[in-house]
Amino acid sequence: MLNNMSKLFVVFLLFSSTFLYAGNPAFDFSPVSENDISLVLYDTETRRNVISINAETPFSYASNLKLLTSAVALRHLGGGFKFLTRFSFDQNDGTLYIKAGGDPEMVIEKLWVVATDLKRLGIKNVKKVVVDDFLYGQKGAYSAESGDRGDSGYLAFISPLSLNYNAVAVFVKGREAGQPLEVDLSAPSSYFSVKNTAVATADGNNQLVVGAQGVKGKTEIVVKGSLGARRTKHDVVFKRVANPSRYFVVTLLNLMGENEETPVTRERLNEAFFSSKERINLTYKSNPLRDIIRTMNLYSSNFIADSLQFYLGATMRGDVKQGVEILKEFAKKELGEEIDIVNGSGLGNDRNYLTGNFYIKLLKLVFADYYNSIDFFSSLPVMGEDGTLKRASTSSENSGLVRGKTGSLTGVAALSGIMKAKSGKLYLFAFAINGFPSKSFKPMWALRDRIMNEIWENY
Repeated sequence: MLNNMSKLFVVFLLFSSTFLYAGNPAFDFSPVSENDISLVLYDTETRRNVISINAETPFSYASNLKLLTSAVALRHLGGGFKFLTRFSFDQNDGTLYIKAGGDPEMVIEKLWVVATDLKRLGIKNVKKVVVDDFLYGQKGAYSAESGDRGDSGYLAFISPLSLNYNAVAVFVKGREAGQPLEVDLSAPSSYFSVKNTAVATADGNNQLVVGAQGVKGKTEIVVKGSLGARRTKHDVVFKRVANPSRYFVVTLLNLMGENEETPVTRERLNEAFFSSKERINLTYKSNPLRDIIRTMNLYSSNFIADSLQFYLGATMRGDVKQGVEILKEFAKKELGEEIDIVNGSGLGNDRNYLTGNFYIKLLKLVFADYYNSIDFFSSLPVMGEDGTLKRASTSSENSGLVRGKTGSLTGVAALSGIMKAKSGKLYLFAFAINGFPSKSFKPMWALRDRIMNEIWENY
């Protein structure tokens, strides 16, 4: 039996513990106010929030929304899922058939492997290419909902047959003052044309304008303005391609050494068509979904996120627009949260407002599934080591101990994930800054890193 003094001591401890978790520590959030901050820290051992600042206030977490997309895609498809792109060649008439399967991670290095395999199988003298790129609908390529407009690479069209995230890198460099700029592209094919009127200047000022537009089924890169001749490195601008399927096909023909002007048509083809022994067949399998999601989260690829959303909608409901509804339904069923989002990437400054507690609930749900959580948490960048957190400011002691998904938009910086604190305790966290007064990301990231380091040090 406890005596009265012992009972009082136990009551004191319980009261102290409750007070500790109920209150919030003092952080210096300058140059923003606490009203511009959402910060939630969840203790996985005690199963409670130890920090809760504006936890139920909707904030823009930008690309942190990719955490929801990751969880839903892994739940419905599984970490080992692979996208299939099918090829079949009719030697009698020289027709190459291609059926798109939604692979969002086909890049030119992998397409070179495909081209090499096709040539090794004996495919040559291609006279015609027939493409089935109808998985997402009649048009073949679509814009993801975000509210943003333009031709930037991060606004690339979403299509079931894609290459290099449906974007092209434009490398621009000045030479002698008064001379045209040097312009190079990341893709080796005649799909692109370049209209360059830009010149190098002696003053070093950057008045460069780079645009992209569709012209007769191809993409024309327009470069104008000026760039300093003394710049030692290329300026790099990413632009979206106008016709993703043709971009894929023309580049493939280039890598195969075939005629890049080969006619290309579209036709619906069933799966059985690609198993006929009368033709030469090849099925290219993508990386496992767990690896694709790691690429998405490591570099915050909007293209992969929205492609996964489109694929879920198309294959589960027959409508790409249903992809975002599948994300919403997951949030309602699994998290008890009614959410209003428009895409799976987090893109859009006035869209996708969610709360810190929403992200903590999501992280808790994944964390509780011990085996499958490996695919999820291992996809996140490591602070100070790789991906979008490679240049984050950390102490040498916490290297490798903070994993998080970044989010950056105008006036927004966010980070949500998992950390092993200096104390050895394991925490889930969700952190967002909104309304930052500067247009520069660096001060926001510095504030984010400082707060995360303080949490790691003191908890």
